[in-house]
Amino acid sequence: MTWLFAFISMNLQSGQQLGHQLFHPKKSQIRPVLSSILSVLILILPGLVTAQSAAIENEITILKVRDYQKDKQLLIDSESRFNLPQTVIDAIHHEIPLSFTTRIELTEATQTLGIKYERIRNVVEYSTDLYAYGVNRLYALYNHRNQKAQSFTTLEEALQTLATLQAFPIASLSELHPEQRYTLRMKISLDYWKLPAPLILEALTTSTWQLESQWFETSLQTPLSWQ
Repeated sequence: MTWLFAFISMNLQSGQQLGHQLFHPKKSQIRPVLSSILSVLILILPGLVTAQSAAIENEITILKVRDYQKDKQLLIDSESRFNLPQTVIDAIHHEIPLSFTTRIELTEATQTLGIKYERIRNVVEYSTDLYAYGVNRLYALYNHRNQKAQSFTTLEEALQTLATLQAFPIASLSELHPEQRYTLRMKISLDYWKLPAPLILEALTTSTWQLESQWFETSLQTPLSWQ
């Protein structure tokens, strides 16, 4: 949007004249005023659409979450998609590590004296580092939850693994009540506070580094099977 601010600054005086004409128009001025407004909108709208499209294109998206029970544990499988901006990819290639935070919340709906409310029953939150290293540029993931490290030959393989959870434990079934309604919420975000200091400043002023998914929310499918 820098071009827009430059456009406004360069035409401040004419903009003031336009505002005066808009609120105090003469009949002969109405058509030029409307024409000027349309010209400004034609310049602004493509930039707004492009910015919105870029934000959508560069998001982290949680595609699906499936819950099930095994060995008296509530487990989930999930799939997400990472579409990183080129600036972020360039940083990875310059061996700048990125830390992604995954947060999963299990909420319980309950009712007391006719009043319904929800409480968080369990929270799982952990960080996973993504970085490149070596002359041949390998990519690695380090999971701080289980201290597990994996290496990959391509960034796409690393992101695919980062985006996938399999048989991930959420809670013991003994802690949950089969007649309660439970909701599972999940979110993935880039922790830009762990970036090098110059990039933190950039992250605070631009949206490039403020990468996070929307909350993905689903109700548990078979709570009665816990009995």
